[in-house]
Amino acid sequence: MFSSIPNYFYERRNGLLRATGYAGVAYFVTSYVKEQLKDVKDEVLLRRKARENLRRWFENNQQNVAFTIMALLPTIGEHIIEGMDVEGLTNDLQEKSRASRLMRNSRPASPESQPPKHTPVDTDARSDMGSSIISSAPEVGTTLGDSTQSWVDGFSLRSSRENSNGEGEPSNSLGASMIESVATSTSSQAESSASAVRRHPEHPTEVSTVSSKSKAELWREIKILTFTRTLTTLYSIVLLSLFTHIQLSILGRSKYIQSVLEQEREERMRDAMRIDISALLLGMWGNEVDDDTVQTVDPIDEETERKYLTLSWWICNIGWKDVGERVRRGVEEVFDEVPLKSKLGAIDLHRLICDVRRRVEHEVTFEGLERRINFMSTLLPPTPDSMQRILMQGGISQMSAMRASPAFDRLLEETRSLLQSPDFSIVLESCLDLATDILFRSIKDTIFIQGGSSVDENGAPLQLRLAGLLPGMARWSHLAFNGLPNELVDQLADIREVEGFSAIIYSRFENQFV
Repeated sequence: MFSSIPNYFYERRNGLLRATGYAGVAYFVTSYVKEQLKDVKDEVLLRRKARENLRRWFENNQQNVAFTIMALLPTIGEHIIEGMDVEGLTNDLQEKSRASRLMRNSRPASPESQPPKHTPVDTDARSDMGSSIISSAPEVGTTLGDSTQSWVDGFSLRSSRENSNGEGEPSNSLGASMIESVATSTSSQAESSASAVRRHPEHPTEVSTVSSKSKAELWREIKILTFTRTLTTLYSIVLLSLFTHIQLSILGRSKYIQSVLEQEREERMRDAMRIDISALLLGMWGNEVDDDTVQTVDPIDEETERKYLTLSWWICNIGWKDVGERVRRGVEEVFDEVPLKSKLGAIDLHRLICDVRRRVEHEVTFEGLERRINFMSTLLPPTPDSMQRILMQGGISQMSAMRASPAFDRLLEETRSLLQSPDFSIVLESCLDLATDILFRSIKDTIFIQGGSSVDENGAPLQLRLAGLLPGMARWSHLAFNGLPNELVDQLADIREVEGFSAIIYSRFENQFV
């Protein structure tokens, strides 16, 4: 009986060996598959963790961009508002109107004082046209008793009436208070001028020495400067936003790569500190970290980072003037032929603004073709000498500004290549289109509306005289720079093209390792 058991296995030894082999192969295959699946799972989890980490870094970088832009807006806004002083020209026009009225009232009503009928029309006669425009300006929503008041007085009165009725308020919470303060400042200055006239009634012409221009010339300058300042504000905020996105995306990418490499180095050190039991028995420790196998990047030191961020000083103090000159030329070419009395609808104004944009954003080559400009001279200094000057103006020491820095040169070269890239042109055009839409939404909500309606009594789209559009256009620059929350900055940051452009910069890891 017991001898039959060995005989049983002996007779079936081949089958048992094959079964044992199959079981062994199955065990090893199963173990291998499990190990591979575990590796794949660990790799997927690692990649997911890396993507989540990269996403957090990127989102934090976008928040830093928004804070940086809001911190720079007051600086560039102050320069543009003061450099294009529409309110100062309005005060000059008010004072000239008051001086003319006082001269007419103080002049004796005698036949000798009347000019001869055969006197030819000269340039002074154009002032009558200016007076008629002043009297027609309050047509935006109210009628003033004094026909010689300026459009600023008319607009201030209209704003106070609309606020009392609860209609026509701007969407921004700080807009109304800011406009009220501007109007109060303008009115106080005008009253001081009027008091000066009352103190010297015998010499009413002394006040008119503020400006030697005629009323027609002042009106023309107000018209051109109002549209110039509005569009300069639009271009400056868009360019400042994109330039800040480029700067902080490059710096944020460098910090992210540095953190990843530091984390890898720490993990290798932890692995090296784990003691293998068999190696310990042999009196040997685990492998040390091999620094040659860890990729490295040249870190951006604090001094280089400060120098690179100081480049924003250029557009905030100098570069906006380049935009302003281009915008003014375009505005003069388009709006010089548009009389102040001409009535325009929202569509007409949009067409004129787009015509100005085409002249600003394109230049004619020697071959007679139009090409889009990249605003390089607006965003970066054109020469090394000007680069050193703006660094010192921005708070960098003279020694640091003049010292050669390969890291700073690499940042500058990458920035220039991004500004000249086709991607930047696409993003810039999308941002300018969005900013123009925001501008016209604000204009429609605050200007092209009467009695809560945007149509006239005939049901047609509302049309207003060009002179009546100037107050709303002038105040938009204040809203764009001082509004909180800032609609223009927030929507520019949320646009898909800007996020994609920032993500491309943030994920450009090629040529980053040495």
